[in-house]
Amino acid sequence: MMDPRTRRNILIVLLVALALLIAFLLWFFLKPKPKPVVITPPVVVEKPLPTASTKKPTVSEEKTKKEQAVRVESASLQSASKTFAERYGSYSTEADFANLTDVLPLMTKAYAAKTAAYVETAVSPTEYYGVTTRVITVKVDAQDDAAGTAQVTLTTQREEAKGDVQNVSVKYQDLVLSFEMESGSWKVANAVWK
Repeated sequence: MMDPRTRRNILIVLLVALALLIAFLLWFFLKPKPKPVVITPPVVVEKPLPTASTKKPTVSEEKTKKEQAVRVESASLQSASKTFAERYGSYSTEADFANLTDVLPLMTKAYAAKTAAYVETAVSPTEYYGVTTRVITVKVDAQDDAAGTAQVTLTTQREEAKGDVQNVSVKYQDLVLSFEMESGSWKVANAVWK
């Protein structure tokens, strides 16, 4: 059995604990709830972009555009020249003039007809002959977009084999190509080895 003093102390501790529990529960359930934070997106005011008609190009912008157009046109001409020269200038008796028939689509209609007529009558030599052409430099000599004409000189390295594949000699030769604009693209109108 407990003495009355111990009982009273236990009862006081329990009452204090109960009071603290009630105070905590009241505080927990009745505390003010935080207001939700509402983030509003910033208001963006868009300025209208200037239209093409309001902005006039400066002299340097016009000059730059013209130079870019000339470079693109010149690059296309140089690329066509290189492709043509390497195919046109590479020949083998075993290929039976395939070098010429391969480049017919790169020629003007008149030059292609002339070349096709040559291929039909040409006879390959009986002894082995082969030449491989590589372009070293491409130089646009003249280009007149208004007239649709151009001239390009290509410096090439040509490896010739006569009689035997092992009997190779190397020479450097220029090829001058005349171009004409046909159906919107540059076509070879004439080719002359120098």
